Amino acid sequence: MNYELRYLGKSGVDQGPYRSTLRFSPNLARERVWLDGELRDPLRFREAISALHAVVIGDLKFKKRDKSAYEAWKKAQLEEEERVRRDVRAKEQVRLAAEIASSPPSKDLESQFRTMHRIYWDARVKWANELAKNDPQLFRSLVPCDPIVTVADDVVFFECFSKDESSYGALYLDREQLDGAHQAAPGTTNVDYSLPLFDHFQGLRTYRATRLKVDPEGFEVRVEGRADYREEKIDLPPSWLRGFGQISAATGLPMRRVSLDVASVYSVLAHLKRHREKEGPRAIRFELVRGKPARLVLEPWNVAIEDRGAAYEGEKDETIKVWGRRRLFALARLLPIAERVDVHLLGNGLPSIWIVTMPGMRFVLALSGWTESDWSGGTNLDLITGTFTADAATLERVGSTLRVRRTGTPASLASETGDAQKSVAAALHRLSKQGQAVYDFAAGAYRFRDVVEAREAEKVIGPEPEELTAARKLFVEHRVKMEREEALPGGKRLLVARISGESPETILDRDGVFSRARCTCTHHRRFGLRNGACRHLLALRLTVIGSADVRLAAGSIGGSFFG
Repeated sequence: MNYELRYLGKSGVDQGPYRSTLRFSPNLARERVWLDGELRDPLRFREAISALHAVVIGDLKFKKRDKSAYEAWKKAQLEEEERVRRDVRAKEQVRLAAEIASSPPSKDLESQFRTMHRIYWDARVKWANELAKNDPQLFRSLVPCDPIVTVADDVVFFECFSKDESSYGALYLDREQLDGAHQAAPGTTNVDYSLPLFDHFQGLRTYRATRLKVDPEGFEVRVEGRADYREEKIDLPPSWLRGFGQISAATGLPMRRVSLDVASVYSVLAHLKRHREKEGPRAIRFELVRGKPARLVLEPWNVAIEDRGAAYEGEKDETIKVWGRRRLFALARLLPIAERVDVHLLGNGLPSIWIVTMPGMRFVLALSGWTESDWSGGTNLDLITGTFTADAATLERVGSTLRVRRTGTPASLASETGDAQKSVAAALHRLSKQGQAVYDFAAGAYRFRDVVEAREAEKVIGPEPEELTAARKLFVEHRVKMEREEALPGGKRLLVARISGESPETILDRDGVFSRARCTCTHHRRFGLRNGACRHLLALRLTVIGSADVRLAAGSIGGSFFG
């Protein structure tokens, strides 16, 4: 997907002895968005925006490699580079001394610099586009996408994606925390974000007044001739938009809500910091009993953490496991200023959403089922989203109304559009997958937020995978006939079934992942697991691992969620 970015200058922190200005350069290719207000608590904002940075740079996918040859090469390179530097430095010092003595600097030095900078930037953009096309994984590691900022009537929120596409972070800042920000232009835009900007954030202090400014200057003057104007056209990987859509859709699904004391989250991070697991399982096990606070168990050590927060108010007692727990270190800097932590759980091995509430701010950390399972795949998520869809007319009415109102609940939007609430909820779910809306837990409503235009989003998202649709149908129609289920060493399970004339067999590890699999169908004989599991393997896993979770979610979606 081709994406155009135009920035006037770079984001940064303008520091003075008694005042600092956090200046974010918006994308001039998008709608006019601006904001200017003084932060009431710059220290808290510093910690919160630093946590967002931890999500941006996060990449915890396991990469096993032999480094012995690399270390030897690196040592030799360092020695050679040091020798070259010494020789070049000595020669340049002699040359520059003679040149300065003979003639002053050129008068057109500035124009020469601009010319060379333009050549450099063009080459960098060309390299980034080639890398995104030929090696998307390396592209996401080296060139993180700029964060999204949305200015609403009551909040300002920043959203970002991790390098490995398994974590999503959002920082919500109440407009009441900004003095003088009563006038603003609401909307959504990208903001220029660089790694040096993070270092500037660390200079924020309580004794120095700090302004948060999404600079409107770029929308009010002709900027093409300015030296600090730059334009980039990059090909975003489709997984970037698809991941944003999956996250937005997940936030609106019915979940189990667990309120945790801040000390419990600190205990989890402290234990993980001191200990490194050498074998699985690597889960946090939530043991939920109605009327009692949650109990967290860290595997494989089986260390229990008894929470002292609010009692669990779910419909039944249950145990839920979540994986990829080391991504929670992004929350470390928030705990000293946090009031509480709420966790929203979809089910075993499914995404979880962690919400840290602070005075005047909220931080949302959404984690995919596993670190290796990025949001863009979304198979586990799509399995529980139901089959109800909204027609094009309803989708258009709900989208137009939400764009005007900027925020709304399924009930309020249904009242205004005249559509059934379940149709509105289905439309909101589709809009979220398109990146046009996001659910705000604190407000209990959807907010309009367009990552890209809806037409561009549809091109990237496309229809649901055929195998996934067929797998859900097989599960709902009870076509899965179990023939064998056997426990294997290491917590693995052998599963054999008969489904619509085909014979899928698989070994699931203790984390519920396909360890080995085979099926007699054409799809598996042709692709194996390279293009994702076939419909029969997905239906088998859904029956064994996710049946309880899917029935619960489907009941909620068909009932209270869709009205």
